[in-house]
Amino acid sequence: MTRFLALLALIATPALAEEPYDSFSTGIADCVAATDGIEAGRACIGTGAAACFDGAPDGQTTTGMMFCGLAERDVWDRLLNEEYGLARDAARAADEAERADFPEFARRVEQLRDAQRAWIAYRDANCAMEYGLWGAGSMRQIAGADCQLRMTAGRMLELRAYRQQLGG
Repeated sequence: MTRFLALLALIATPALAEEPYDSFSTGIADCVAATDGIEAGRACIGTGAAACFDGAPDGQTTTGMMFCGLAERDVWDRLLNEEYGLARDAARAADEAERADFPEFARRVEQLRDAQRAWIAYRDANCAMEYGLWGAGSMRQIAGADCQLRMTAGRMLELRAYRQQLGG
């Protein structure tokens, strides 16, 4: 359990994924901006990590692969936080427009917040499980980082879809 908590602290520390790893993920925001919809956006997931595996000096090592994944996860996390704010603004506008006539349905901001909190707990538990599947094996580091990357990216794309559906 102590080892898992140490890895979780490592995964949750964006500052650790620094050069040369983060330079491979610079095109992700542009890739996402050029797509429309969740499925199209999924083509961008993993592109920075894959380039890092091939281009970073230690990209083919276990630690290098973990840091490559975490560097890309950090980009998606930044995009997720931006998108969450935009989705919250769109939800607030939709709630305000509907509050006078249908106050019982003007709960989108609260629902978005609750969903995001539940998603964070789910992501953490799910990635802990993916990490734990490998037991003492070194692949757990790569699996944990990859899970964080995939889930964070997927959630960002979901939030974008919510915002777009709300007219934001």
